[in-house]
Amino acid sequence: MAKKSNTSIAPWILFLISTALLSGGWLMKPFPLLIFFGFAMLFAIVDQVKQDDSFWTNIEFILLALFVSFFAAHGFDTRFIIIAMVQAIVFSFAFLGYTFAHQNLGERLGKFTILFFWLGLEYIALKLPWRSNVTFLSEVFNLHTSWTRWTTFTGYLGISLWILVVNLMVYLSLLKSGFNIYWLLAALAMLIAPVVYSYYFLLTNGINHQQMISLYGGASGSAINYAKQGELVSRTGAWISVVIMLLALVKTQTKKK
Repeated sequence: MAKKSNTSIAPWILFLISTALLSGGWLMKPFPLLIFFGFAMLFAIVDQVKQDDSFWTNIEFILLALFVSFFAAHGFDTRFIIIAMVQAIVFSFAFLGYTFAHQNLGERLGKFTILFFWLGLEYIALKLPWRSNVTFLSEVFNLHTSWTRWTTFTGYLGISLWILVVNLMVYLSLLKSGFNIYWLLAALAMLIAPVVYSYYFLLTNGINHQQMISLYGGASGSAINYAKQGELVSRTGAWISVVIMLLALVKTQTKKK
């Protein structure tokens, strides 16, 4: 029998909080720190997706939260409503993929898997011809390039990983099984340390959105190291996602025999 969810908050409440935080992060680009908390609520909804009979209802909450988030990234300009919906559908597969893999591979498969799937989807989107129309999570920090100079090592989409890791730690500290001070301290450290390192210890500029689009559009890129390794973090996430899905599919076939 499946265990009861550790999260006692109703999914619709988590949805409303997540929508407000994610939208606020995009709309308040001069101070986008709310983005570090919005995905934590979606991770908590996933717990209930796995355990409740209302699977599609809870998945719809995630889909709708992502839609409003991507729509907010465009300032709620109705010209981008279709793009926002398409992106919400695509990136909801990060949560669906985790749910499917978890059902087949068991509890050992942690929520870090969602991060791999999300980064993998961003990498796939980057490789497609309409990459310039995609809103990447990293873009929320476009006004704060001094905070993210370390993207010379990770690639521009390393910012997406940073945001998602902090969200995962917030989930573990507040939503998984009650308050956990150690995970909360880890979340604060993960939030602050990259900014301090970038601001005080790195002098060169990081990778920006235009450099990423130019490199994957066929240009050589202005940073030599970046031109060599590209989006290392998201590319790695894509490969790990493929491996996880293959293992889950193999497990599915094994169960049928």
